[in-house]
Amino acid sequence: MHIYDETKDIRVNNSAVTLGKFDAFHLGHQRLINIINEKKKEYGYETVLFSFDTTGIKHLPSVTTKAERIDICNELGIDNLVFYPVNKETMAIEPENFIKEVLVKRMGAKVIVTGRDFCFGRNRRGNVEMLEKYAVESGYELIVADDVMSDGEKVSSSNIKDYLTSGNIEMSNKMLGYNYFIKGQVVAGKQNGRKIDTRTINISPDENKILPPRGVYKTNTHIDSRVFKSITNVGINPTVKEDGRIVVETHILDFNEDIYDKEVKIEFIKFIREERKFPDLNALKRQILLDISEANL
Repeated sequence: MHIYDETKDIRVNNSAVTLGKFDAFHLGHQRLINIINEKKKEYGYETVLFSFDTTGIKHLPSVTTKAERIDICNELGIDNLVFYPVNKETMAIEPENFIKEVLVKRMGAKVIVTGRDFCFGRNRRGNVEMLEKYAVESGYELIVADDVMSDGEKVSSSNIKDYLTSGNIEMSNKMLGYNYFIKGQVVAGKQNGRKIDTRTINISPDENKILPPRGVYKTNTHIDSRVFKSITNVGINPTVKEDGRIVVETHILDFNEDIYDKEVKIEFIKFIREERKFPDLNALKRQILLDISEANL
């Protein structure tokens, strides 16, 4: 897979392009990707996932990080992944020029696939109507995918973010089409878990990643090709530390290995309880055992 952080170096011929922010890779995004993959099989086009990248913009965290998007696109067999930076310069480009210079000239677009509400270019003037207007003269087919619905509600990144930040993991996962997850490298903690025979692993989440509310969750932990049942605390661990830094701490059932510096993936299944401060480590251990029982692990 070719990865581009800008468009000036891109030269793709005869491509099927899908456009969007792709910050969640939810069921709606997956529908767009399925369409360009079908066009690849039918006509031999190269696939291009064109992502409007807001990484680095404050107050705009995403469901997936940039690194996670790369992993997902690799798994989906995308040929070209474009991270188009959203900044003052790119937002000033007239949408007509974006179509002609970027999509047609540099991408070699023969098929363009997007959602019905997609907007682009200066003042967000570009839309599906404009893409349709230029389709014939530019030599591409425009496919506008219908919205994907879940329980009568549109599947969208904003709805998923609302569910995640309110702790409704089940509804988030339903719209995503997969379990919300956090990836990270295992870092050294204070090893308080060893003192109460409930060892944990710690990862520091990416600052651009949307996190669920502070609390304890039923999770699955992926280590290499293995998957373990687990419970995870997202929060500041008030019983054992006072620096206020958010960490993701996981107790893995039937696991007793040292995996410092290894990357793990933690999938969230459901919310169990809010984070609490306990009077001592023994009280914390008793609660962990209750959490395991509550999670039916």
